[in-house]
This record gives sequence, structure tokens and C-alpha cells, in this order.
Amino acid sequence: MSNHPIAGVGYLLQGLSLIARPGIKRFVLVPLLLNLLIFSAAIYVGIGQFEGLMQLMESRLPTWLGWLDWIIWPLFILLLFIIVFYTFGLVANLIAAPFNGLLAEKVELLLTGRPIAQEGDYARLLAELGPTLLDELRKLAYALLWAIPFLLLLLIPLVGPVLWFLYTAWMLAVEYSDYPMGNHGLRFAEMRRRLSERRWLSLGFGAAVAGMSMVPVLNFLLMPVAVAGATAMWVREFRSPNGYQGPHQSRVATHYILLTIDHLSGYMDGEIRAGPLAGRTLAATETSELLGLLDLCYRTDAESAEALEVYLTHERGQRIQGPRPHPGHAGAPPPSDRPGMDENEARAILGLAPEAGADEIQAAHRRLIQRLHPDRGGSDYLAAKVNEAKRVLMASRL
Repeated sequence: MSNHPIAGVGYLLQGLSLIARPGIKRFVLVPLLLNLLIFSAAIYVGIGQFEGLMQLMESRLPTWLGWLDWIIWPLFILLLFIIVFYTFGLVANLIAAPFNGLLAEKVELLLTGRPIAQEGDYARLLAELGPTLLDELRKLAYALLWAIPFLLLLLIPLVGPVLWFLYTAWMLAVEYSDYPMGNHGLRFAEMRRRLSERRWLSLGFGAAVAGMSMVPVLNFLLMPVAVAGATAMWVREFRSPNGYQGPHQSRVATHYILLTIDHLSGYMDGEIRAGPLAGRTLAATETSELLGLLDLCYRTDAESAEALEVYLTHERGQRIQGPRPHPGHAGAPPPSDRPGMDENEARAILGLAPEAGADEIQAAHRRLIQRLHPDRGGSDYLAAKVNEAKRVLMASRL
């Protein structure tokens, strides 16, 4: 995880590439085409009205003032360009707003391989309508209240414009982060808290959005790019950390992978511990990148390959077929050189507290072996680790 403003800029650049992905483009093109259609119609009507005005003016002016056409028309075109430049983004926000939640949802699915759970019943929608509207009013009040002092600070030479730009960057980060965070039910206060914890990262992202809004033509794509970038930032930076091992949660560590397994739901996640993707969570890494890591594991560490295969099968629906390459051990110590399992590792695998008794060990083993047995889509390696963890802990109780 990062708190550097350059990382925030990087997420906006990721948004540029994400909106070109298959399955994402339609959520960008539909509002963009609607926007272009509306502006084209408005420009056509505007030019027609202006032509009528010019004809009326020419009929009432002496002929020797005909040269004014050469001045008034360029001024009109320049004014039209300025109006389009400054209002396109505002109108795009209004038109694309219903699409942005869907766009954020599709980008998150692309990045994680997991759809967002949506109940979709009317009772839930009605129950959340009041709090959602209240959140929108809070956001509006928050932006307006903070705008007052920053507008006053604009009167200070040099410092004032810099502070106004930072205010704008922060508000843009809040605005676009609302779409992916709102998909997960985060209210405005919680969203603001998470952004504040990584303030420099958030400001870097918002500053990049503000900068892009000043670039003609490119600013037409600002909204979908910012929504996609904010979603990538949410997935990789702001979601709840996976490092805490709660009750009924197992952790299986290999050279490349730390795999976490929830006993009750069967949900798997974890962290990449080594290699070019080190530091990322599995859920925040694209399937194509995980398949590349799997290829590396095949060549260097069989245990990591088995752990990653189980994750890809359970959480990404990948079916790994064909003979497995025989791994060497260039990146990890061979199994014979690794120390035997100790009680700490055994407790982590079974998700047990130090004081757990024999009955709890048996129950945890039974839950896990049902999920990780090779006959149920698990793997020989993980089943063996669970069996070994049970043996180590039961032996320590004798």
C-alpha cells in the first residue's frame, strides 16, 4: 500500500487503460455518445440562432459595415468553444451519473474476478433511500462549507490559488471515490475517513483528475477514466485489510502465497509474498497476472503453485488442466530444506487460538478438510497441510 501522490496519479492513468477493456467500453461509450449528441444538437441550434441574429443585424446596418462579419463570427466560435469546454464535463456528470455505479461495479469485477453481492430487493432499496439522500446532502454541505474559506484564501497571491487547487483535488477524490465505495455501502463519513488516512494518495489522484479536466478533448473522457481509476484505487488501497486472522479463518503460507480461507463461507483471499507482484492481495490482482504468477510457481515452487491453483479454481472459476510442469527450486528452498511445521503455523492453518482444546482442533480440521480435500476441488498439498496441522497440535496436547 502507498500514500504517495505519484501513486494517485498512477491510478488515474490505469483508468485510461481500464476503460478500453472488453465489457467496460459500453459503459463509457453510451454516456459519451449521449453527451456528444446533446452538445451537437445544442451547437446546431446555437449556430442557427446566431445566423438568424446576424441576418437581422445585417439588414439594419449600412453595407459599409459588412466587414464586422469577419470579427463577430470568430468571436462567436471562440465563445462557443469556451462554453463547450467548461460545460461538457458538468453535463457529462449529470448524464453519466446513472452509469457510474455500474461502471465501477464492472471495473471491480474485472480487477478481482468477484461480482459485488447485490440483494436487489425493493425493501432494501427503500430502506436505504433515506440514508442515501441524507449522505448526498452531507456531501453537498461539506463541499459548500469548505468552499467558503478557500474562496476567501484565493485573495492571497500565490498561496491562495495553490490552496484552491488542493481543495479542488480533494473534492474530486471524494466525488469519484464515492462510486466504488458506495457500491459497498460505505457512507460519506466512513468514505472520508478512509481517504483521510491516505491523504497524499487521495490528493495525488484528485490533482491528476483536476489536471486532466483542463486538457481539451481529453477532458471529454474524464468521468469514466476517473471512475475506473478510483475503483482500481479502492480495490488495491482502501478495502479492508486481509492481514487480520479472525475466528474461523485459516492461513497457509508458501514461498509466494499467503492463502487465507474462511471456514464458514469458504471464501479465499490472501497476499502475494514474493515475485514481481509481491505485496498485492490476491483479490486485488487481475486473473491474467495471477496466471503469470502461476507459471512462475510451476517453474520454481510446487507448493505455491498448488495453493494458487486452489485459489484460481475456487474464486476465479479457472480450470487448470493438463500435466503440471516439474518445478525447479530457483526461487524457493526445496521442501527437504524447509523446517517442519511448528505449533504457531499449525494454529494459523486451523485458525485456532493458543488455548484451543482437542475438540476445537478436531472441529476445525473437519471443517477445513471438507473444503480442501482433492475430491472437492481442493488439493493434495493443502489437505496434507491441514492433516499435518492437526497432528502437530494433537501431539502437543499429549
